[in-house]
Amino acid sequence: MVIKTKEQAKANFEAAITYIPDRYRQGVMAADWYTPAKSDVAEKNYADAVSAAIAQKKRQKAIAALNNDVWKSAAVNKGAPIIAERIRGALDKWLAVWGPMYDQVASTVAALPPKTLDWRANINNRLVKVVETWKKAAGKP
Repeated sequence: MVIKTKEQAKANFEAAITYIPDRYRQGVMAADWYTPAKSDVAEKNYADAVSAAIAQKKRQKAIAALNNDVWKSAAVNKGAPIIAERIRGALDKWLAVWGPMYDQVASTVAALPPKTLDWRANINNRLVKVVETWKKAAGKP
């Protein structure tokens, strides 16, 4: 039996980079994650798995296996080069979600009573109203 070297395997994998994106797109277009993901069975499986993970302290163990240097290195080397591109690509979606919330807050701000010399009254009559509007607009209790 002939076994490829690691270098040959790497070269084959590197050559596949030219056609992997198209195969990935085709696979995504053929997939349906939504239907099974929203099912009652999936919800039960999720709840059971989360309960098991909590009982086994998996999160704590996984965190203990890392350190700040590992996290920082990955964030700097993987995240920093692509963050601007990802933000640019999400701007329209961000505006569609955030824009209506902002409009509600701007409307509240425009209707606020004037500032007074009493800082407590300003917090209660102005700041609280703005924070409440942000929370309501974001769908938070």
